[in-house]
Amino acid sequence: LAQAGERQFPPGHVLIAEGEIPEHVFVIISGRVRVIEAMPDAQTEVVLGELGPGEIVGELGILTERPRSATVVVLERTRCLALRRFHFLQALERSPALALGLAKLLARRLYDSDRRIARYAPDALTGLASRRAFLDLYRRIAASARRRKSGLFLVLLDVHHLNAINDRFGYAVGDDVLRAVADALMEATRATDLVARYGADEFVVLLQDAGSREGHLVTPRFGEKLSELVARRGLNVPIKCRVGTAYREVPPDSSDELLREADEDMRRRGVTLPA
Repeated sequence: LAQAGERQFPPGHVLIAEGEIPEHVFVIISGRVRVIEAMPDAQTEVVLGELGPGEIVGELGILTERPRSATVVVLERTRCLALRRFHFLQALERSPALALGLAKLLARRLYDSDRRIARYAPDALTGLASRRAFLDLYRRIAASARRRKSGLFLVLLDVHHLNAINDRFGYAVGDDVLRAVADALMEATRATDLVARYGADEFVVLLQDAGSREGHLVTPRFGEKLSELVARRGLNVPIKCRVGTAYREVPPDSSDELLREADEDMRRRGVTLPA
């Protein structure tokens, strides 16, 4: 590592930019950085983790010979050793101990990633985001919306009398109903909207960059899509969904407030879809 040069970076500095061609590996001596991946469809970012002293940053792009897969931003003043691609690969070839240490580091990161994937795995029945994933993504989307001075519109939807459908027609039919509702929601919303299965018979939609007027257009569109899907799939089951909505120009940190307002709106209006 004799060819490595020491560098210092201030808070907010972009150490690595997603999509760039990798030229350096950085070994953190002191300080802390955050690893971020952009989500273009959702116009937000996902924090993949934070790294501190002793960690290596930027090795994957060089080892896989691919553009950077994430952005690394300095959180606090950080000192690093910067090693060029050629010298990094040369050091791995010459030092089995260094190569083994890197392999252990990558194995630990892979283990942590697998746990995160399991934690935020999609709902098995509908393929939508899970409740846990929604709660986590909401915080990030809300923070991004506040920075852009943009509001959020939330739709809470409840499949009416799902237990009665299960008792009368069987759980297989009940599952078909839930899939139809999920698919109708996906067809009625945009790629930038977050759609999740929030409970056994509850769904939630978070619309970004949508005012109250635009948000209220989603529910009738959903009703039309659901009627079409029910007819096309031959579901001879009476499906009704109760709907409540909430809107904030300045989104709160937690989704609890919007969910509570949408639930109160649902109970107050008693709107059912399809009409």
